[in-house]
Amino acid sequence: MFTRRRFALVAITLSVLILVLAAVSGVLLLLARNDAQSGLSAVRAAEAEMQTAQLERAPVQHITRAEIDLRKARDAFSGAAGLLGPLRPILDRVDWLPGEGHRLTGAPIAADMARDAAAGTLLLLRGLAPAASVLQGAPHGSSRTSLVLDRLAGSRSLFIAACGQLDSARRSRRRLTAAQAGALGSSLSTLDRRLPQLRDLCRGLELLPALAGFPRARTYLVAYQDSAELRATGGFIGSAGLLTLNRGTARQQFRGTAFAQENATVPSPQPMQLYNREPFWLFRDSNWSPDFPTSARLERFFAALDLHREADGVIDITPQGAADILAAVGPLTVPEYHQVITSANVAQLADYYAHWAPNPGPAALAPGAQSKVFIAIVAQYVLARLSRLSAADWVRLAQKAGDAFQHRDILVWTSDGQAEALLRADGAAGEVSRQAGDYLYVVDTNLSFNKISPYIHVSERYSVQVRSDRWLRARLVLRFTDSAPADLATHGRGPGYGLLGGPLDYADFVRILVPNGAELIDQSGWAQPWSPGEAYGRTMFSGYLLVPWRKTETVTLDYVTPPNVFDWSAGSIYRLMIQHQPGGHPDRIRVSVTSDGATHRWSAPHPDLDWSVSTPVQPQPFHAVPLPAAPMPVVAPGQWIEPHTFLAKPGV
Repeated sequence: MFTRRRFALVAITLSVLILVLAAVSGVLLLLARNDAQSGLSAVRAAEAEMQTAQLERAPVQHITRAEIDLRKARDAFSGAAGLLGPLRPILDRVDWLPGEGHRLTGAPIAADMARDAAAGTLLLLRGLAPAASVLQGAPHGSSRTSLVLDRLAGSRSLFIAACGQLDSARRSRRRLTAAQAGALGSSLSTLDRRLPQLRDLCRGLELLPALAGFPRARTYLVAYQDSAELRATGGFIGSAGLLTLNRGTARQQFRGTAFAQENATVPSPQPMQLYNREPFWLFRDSNWSPDFPTSARLERFFAALDLHREADGVIDITPQGAADILAAVGPLTVPEYHQVITSANVAQLADYYAHWAPNPGPAALAPGAQSKVFIAIVAQYVLARLSRLSAADWVRLAQKAGDAFQHRDILVWTSDGQAEALLRADGAAGEVSRQAGDYLYVVDTNLSFNKISPYIHVSERYSVQVRSDRWLRARLVLRFTDSAPADLATHGRGPGYGLLGGPLDYADFVRILVPNGAELIDQSGWAQPWSPGEAYGRTMFSGYLLVPWRKTETVTLDYVTPPNVFDWSAGSIYRLMIQHQPGGHPDRIRVSVTSDGATHRWSAPHPDLDWSVSTPVQPQPFHAVPLPAAPMPVVAPGQWIEPHTFLAKPGV
């Protein structure tokens, strides 16, 4: 009897406790909902203050009001996160509830994400405010630009902190499942749209002063790349110049298609010698390495041979990078071509004047430079426009520059160690990633003597099996289809300068970078495979591929990867990073990972950014393979850059 009474008492106590918990949870959820709604209202008010028209008229006042609104939003979202935090153990177990389950399980993550996004945006505005006061009060001119850069440089610590908060918000966003994201509705969709823009703006503001010649002047070798003839860092170098930036002033010395006197004494990379019959390595082919800091040093090395002058840094720009900048500074009237140049037409006009126009450029230029001068003349007008930018224009410029960095349509390397470290920390250095885990980077190099890269359709299928000993058995299938239009036949020579194919055929030297220590088992589909080797801290597979016009060729590689890729997670998580090639445009990448009897699949149509996937795996004992530290290449005469590429001494 005593036992039954005791049991009944415990049952009653538990029932009361559950009712109390339910009541408290309901109150907390209601309070959290009210806080979240207050935060959203404050965010909308801040967004209204930051409209372009407002910033054009009185940037300081509207930034100040937006700061007040964002402070309210941050505090409201912090309150919601604080209320939801204690409920996480309960909310994590109610996803089965019809209608509201996924919304409830996602609510704590969404509150954290909103709090960090609001806090990061608030820090951004605090950093922008001093520059806005200059733009509102100082007259146009180079001195105003110098003052803006000075204020932005002084706010660098705020921008770094803002980037950290926005990165935290992005990490929270990745924790939301598709079902949770769908249940949270339009508010999350707005954040998904704004968060990358804010991160791009943050990155651009952090980098801008140091790269723009503040506090000391910098001279950059600027290479304008043509993505229609794809190369490792974005495209064939069609023209180049020296750009000096000094506290808001800019001076450009355009050098044309090639430098006046090209040094022709350094042997070219072995694939170029064999397939393109080009015995010498010239500046126009110096962006050979897929690791941009290495390519930048090569470009500077070959430019110095020709110009007898060494630049402080290197900037490589694709047509899309030029379009991004024009989207920020606005349309430009260019009298030399009787054209209004915009972000929508700059790439097409650059291609037209380079390859199609009967009268390609200003008659005052030498014939060899006329066809390639267009983009340099546009750059002069862009530089002149900088001194007249408004606060809204500067915000757009920083955001578009950040976007171009993220997509690697603008690549920057500088010999200034501090500035280069900043680029690396922001993921804007364009280097071969050394992120731990599985890794894949497919690098295409057009060796066809034609401009048909936009018409080559590429798809990648990567399948990996995680074995019980945690070795990976991987298969990579690459499909290349040549769909070039027939009228391109008059604007190309073809593989081997016509000896290995016609003007509409495609030749590609493909390099595939995978984790260090990977071993090739089998491969097929190449016109000629090349031996594997170590490069940039990775293992490199490579081969020469010929794709006839209107045909499809398929390359298949089977290889194994040592279990070292699990070291970072102690064997509990499989993670894959697929790096994006600047100027590349694969149609689709498909990934499947089989582990512990289950297969997970992902697909990315038209990816234009680095892409990562991950999935938990059951921890199993594994033994990492001892691998020597893989050094990065030294760009100096007498050194190997990568397998099959040796930098010889000039004149030897």
